[in-house]
Amino acid sequence: MTRLPAWIAAALLAFSSLPGTSAPAPAGAGRMMQQLESEGWIQQAEALHYLGEHRVELAVDAVRALLNKRTAHPWIRGRALLSLSQIENGVEAGSFGKWVAHDQSPLRAAAAEVLELHGGNSAQTWIEILLKDPDPLVQCQAAAALARRKRETAWPVVDPLTTAPDPGLARPTARALAFTGSEAALARLGTQLANPNLMRESLRGVSDIQSPSLIPLLLNLLPGLEETDLNYGAILTALQNQEWKEVIAGLATFIRSGDEKQIRTGARLMTVLTRSPDLGKPLREALANAKETETIEAGLIALGSAAMLPDKHHEFFSANLKHQESSIRSLSIRCLAHCKEINHYGILRESLEDEDPEVVRAALSALKRQPAVNAPQGRLVAYLEAPLSSTEETVRSLAYEVLAHAGSAADFRPAMAVLQELLTGTDETLRSAAAKALGALAPEDQIGDVVAAQGYIAHWMVIGTFLNDKEHKAFHEVHEPEKEIDFEKSYKATYIWLLEGRSDKPIEREVTWGEGIVDTTDGKLSMSAQLPPPGSFAVGYAVADIHVDTEREVTLDIDGDDAFRVWLNGEQISEKIAPYQHRKDCIVEDRNLRVKLVAGTNRFIVKSANVDYRWWVRLRLTDSNGIPIPFRKP
Repeated sequence: MTRLPAWIAAALLAFSSLPGTSAPAPAGAGRMMQQLESEGWIQQAEALHYLGEHRVELAVDAVRALLNKRTAHPWIRGRALLSLSQIENGVEAGSFGKWVAHDQSPLRAAAAEVLELHGGNSAQTWIEILLKDPDPLVQCQAAAALARRKRETAWPVVDPLTTAPDPGLARPTARALAFTGSEAALARLGTQLANPNLMRESLRGVSDIQSPSLIPLLLNLLPGLEETDLNYGAILTALQNQEWKEVIAGLATFIRSGDEKQIRTGARLMTVLTRSPDLGKPLREALANAKETETIEAGLIALGSAAMLPDKHHEFFSANLKHQESSIRSLSIRCLAHCKEINHYGILRESLEDEDPEVVRAALSALKRQPAVNAPQGRLVAYLEAPLSSTEETVRSLAYEVLAHAGSAADFRPAMAVLQELLTGTDETLRSAAAKALGALAPEDQIGDVVAAQGYIAHWMVIGTFLNDKEHKAFHEVHEPEKEIDFEKSYKATYIWLLEGRSDKPIEREVTWGEGIVDTTDGKLSMSAQLPPPGSFAVGYAVADIHVDTEREVTLDIDGDDAFRVWLNGEQISEKIAPYQHRKDCIVEDRNLRVKLVAGTNRFIVKSANVDYRWWVRLRLTDSNGIPIPFRKP
């Protein structure tokens, strides 16, 4: 055959989808028609299967040509005969007899396959001829064709051919038995399917046959197979080809057997194959007597999915919160997390004191997903006492997150008392987590308590902005607030609006001192939030006075975005400038500075500069061990 150029095949396929022509060919038809011309029989077989299954009418001539090609392998010609009958949805009665009487047995076997669906009035005669064929494969395929037409009345013919099938005959004998459908035939089919040497081909034989009687046979195979077994996947495919209502009914019966392997298998099938709420009650009732951990786990996973309406099973989940296996307790909690009609704070109270940290983590994670209104307002710290004092860092962190999620202002002071030690500790991660939780609870006027407890300076006086540029020119100029600090004075300053890469002309305005408050528990003084806009191309000043009772040497940590210069009691102690990056954080820091505080009032002056994006500065005072020092406003 001459290979069809790709552009011609594409043009013909496009033409076939025009109005007035036959139904459009599927998307892969062009590639399969090209593949039909391949010299490889595997590629040809794949193409024939596709073209026949999708009834690609444009392929009729090419398939017929391959069928009539005497040099082609007889088996491939047989596949072509089957594909052609599928495309044409029938056979030519006048010429089909030659395939029934062909001297090549693969073509006679293919003819028997065709006769399962086609052949008209002559089919019965041809089937009877093929049943007498000397080749057992042809006979068995003819028996399948007969059984498809005659059902149970075909048993006398099917019976002797299926008593001890050879592996090479497993596919047609399985089809013959499935189509017959009598009690004896199904019993024999069940035996054949369970035979490891026959299972694969037998499954190929029945995978496209829709029959409720096949469902229990297929289900019964699964408990004895690993889920990685190729036959396991073939069984799932066969089940997917059945009517879903019948599969669900079959699964319900399968689960009710009481056998733990079957219950476990059924639960896993519900997870991967069909999450039908109708199966929830049968599975839940079957699990009531289950003893094996694997079975209960599989059942929990199946029932806990949103599609299975988990609220209907919450009592079952709750009953397993005290299971001896911690994995079951954790999984039960994760299932309860999907329930929407229960108060998790009541149900999970005891789980927070579980001996296994994983169970506690599961409970806290579930509580994070629940409405805060259900939490014990004003008593949440006491409720979380066990996880808040856990030796497991991950447990404590989750407890802080629940506190932040569900706590209220009424919980702030109790939480502050419990977490005060963490705020003044040296563990950066725990301090940050505790501060974040407290920040979510704290009334606005008490955020400063959390900030100060960590050693950050929380109260400032600020003024700005003074005009800056990308080179921080204004940062190196001396502005009036540097010459003297007088909170009653105001100054003339200029600023510009930078819009879409365009700078407007400088505008003059009067700037005054105002109170600057650190309103986040991370200790950052947001200059852009405290000063009048814009915060780009800007310089600002921040002044903080703190009181300590005695003279002492302390450690000072400073960081900020983009640049800062800091004075303590009139002496410059630090200066840092970050390289400019457009619309990115430009953070600089100066850590572990040893500075001396005098007894009484000490003044910090910060000159801070920004080009664009974020703009903040932060100062923290600790002792040499990293523990915050006590100080207060004068």
